[in-house]
Order: sequence, then C-alpha cells, then structure tokens
Amino acid sequence: MDFTRYEFTLDCDHPDWIADKRHVEIIHQILIRNDFKRVAELGSYTGFSTAAFIEALNQGKDFKLHIIDPCPTKQLRTLISMCKKPQNVILHTQKGEDVLAKWRDFDFVFVDADHSIKGAGADLLMLLRNETPNIMAHDTNLFNIGNNQGEGSDLIGRVLSSHKDYMCIEDKKQRPNELTDRGLFFASREKEKHKIAEEVFKELC
Repeated sequence: MDFTRYEFTLDCDHPDWIADKRHVEIIHQILIRNDFKRVAELGSYTGFSTAAFIEALNQGKDFKLHIIDPCPTKQLRTLISMCKKPQNVILHTQKGEDVLAKWRDFDFVFVDADHSIKGAGADLLMLLRNETPNIMAHDTNLFNIGNNQGEGSDLIGRVLSSHKDYMCIEDKKQRPNELTDRGLFFASREKEKHKIAEEVFKELC
C-alpha cells in the first residue's frame, strides 16, 4: 500500500489507538488475495486501518464494505470519499453488535472497536451466533503487555483460539519503533482462507 495517501488519518488525539502499518498491510493483502463478498470493520477511528479496505476496492476488489463506528471522525469521512466505488461503502453510526444483529452474512469482519469485556464480548457473541467464517481482531495482546483497556480484545483471541471450528494465527512480535506487540489476530473456519492468511503473515511478519 502507498501509505502516503492516508497520512492525514494519523493526525489525531490518540495516535496510540491506530493500527501499525505492518498490520494494516496484512489486512490489505488478505482482502486482495481473497474474494470476499460482504466485509465489515467494527471501529474505525480516523480510518488508518479502513484505508486497507478502501485501497482494496480501488485496486479492483468488489466487496460490499460496511464501516461501523458510532462517532465517525472527519478523517474517516474524508477517507470514505476517496473510494472509487462509493456504492460499495455503507457507513453505520451504530454499535457493532446492533449491525451484526441485522446483517448476518459477513464473510470477513475486522474488529477494533470497544476493547472492554462488555463491548468486545457483545461483538464476539454476535460473530459466533452468525458463524462468521473469517474474523480478524486488533489489540488481542494489549492486555498482556500491561494495558487494562484490552481485556475484551484478549477475550476475542482466547475464545477463538480454543474454538473447535476456527483455525487461528496471530502476530504479536515486539519490533523497534512499531506497535505490533499489541497483536493482530486472524481466525477462519475455512482451510483455504487460513492458508492464505498464513502466507500473508509469514511474508509480512
């Protein structure tokens, strides 16, 4: 990805909330190498990770993108306007659990919203009820590196790792000048999708 186009999303009050470039590139490559039909991002903030989805659409992918954030920022709205396929993008200003209760056929969901037990737990419950085949979550190692804000994200990783129907992979390596130790987690019910994710993680991690 050409991240220079999206640097405006880094100008914010909480830069520590933003996903690391390495992990955004992983999201982008998983989108590019698969043919998902309906995808969602739960929690976008300024849209730096959302850029992976917008870039994939601009590079020829044709999925429907549901962006779910109760309080969309001006940066996020600007980013959405950069999509060459505006008809493919739907912005929901609701909680993730409410959207997941209505739209049950997502084939890929990226979770980076409320990291509390209550918030992330509600999102996870809906994803499991819907048997969402491919789930990615950010900050799944945040609680383990001393941040009490990440209990819910930790829960997502632990539950999916122990679930008999999901195959999982995670990057939480500590790297100089990066925030990758916060964790990026991928879980799939589909062998081929998991294999693709393994290849992406191996190449970029």
